[in-house]
Amino acid sequence: MFILDDLLIGLPVKGFTGILRTLANMAEEELNNESQFNESKIKEEMLMLQTLFVTDQISEEEYQRREDQLLERLNLARGSEAES
Repeated sequence: MFILDDLLIGLPVKGFTGILRTLANMAEEELNNESQFNESKIKEEMLMLQTLFVTDQISEEEYQRREDQLLERLNLARGSEAES
């Protein structure tokens, strides 16, 4: 009787738990890869911003404002990466 209960209840639950664990691991891995991608994209945007400033296409105030925004995004990306 107990063997039958294990087969009918225990195995499907264990299988479902395993699937959920695998999905959670995959989601965490994808999140880590995304934060690394975001960090490199933000650095690329900072280089582009610096180029615009050096070539006098934007003012110093605009440069400072946008640089602050990018630095904040970079800190957030690094913070989420450190939590992982």
